[in-house]
Amino acid sequence: MKKLLIGLILLILSCYISLVFIEAEEYQNYQEIVFDSDDAKLLKDFSDKEYKSYLKKLKKKKFIGWNILIVNEEEHVEFVSETKLKIYNDGFSTIKHDISLSTKEETKYQLSATGSIKITADGKFKKFKGSIDANIKASVSYSSVKTTNETYEFEIIVDPLTYVKIMTRGEGIINNGVGKYYLFWVNTKSGGWETFTLTTEYYEIIKERIS
Repeated sequence: MKKLLIGLILLILSCYISLVFIEAEEYQNYQEIVFDSDDAKLLKDFSDKEYKSYLKKLKKKKFIGWNILIVNEEEHVEFVSETKLKIYNDGFSTIKHDISLSTKEETKYQLSATGSIKITADGKFKKFKGSIDANIKASVSYSSVKTTNETYEFEIIVDPLTYVKIMTRGEGIINNGVGKYYLFWVNTKSGGWETFTLTTEYYEIIKERIS
């Protein structure tokens, strides 16, 4: 009986965890993402109250299949993905550094999902698992375009009592929302979805005085 009770508790906990777990990609780990709109936000930043309220808006039932709601559509963002390098010069002579930076080949779009909505690999590309992928593609724009490998080589001059940092910045488009799956008119699954499309990426060099 005790083992059965423990098993039930673990099952309940695992079900709860699956609702809040986010299947995320690289953009979720960017240092900074800023929306042009003050009202827009990432899927991971939806509060429980917001998440439930969006699901309640999906009132139309289906015999079989997904219904989706778009919460944020074609929202422009600017981001700092990472600080690539910092060079400090606290001396009194100029420092010169030869720098070589490379960008990796990657898909220009990335996906995130919560709850019963999952992400799967289709060859080298990822998509939402099941028929919801077609629903989302019919509602928002995202495509499996790849970037190319590029290498940048240049010389950096660091003046005395200054430092230089190189950051990867860029712009992109966010679409996100929620979905419900129906089987014989009964809602059996629900979750959140999000697409991120990279539109521009570049290196920014910042030089500042050491305070």
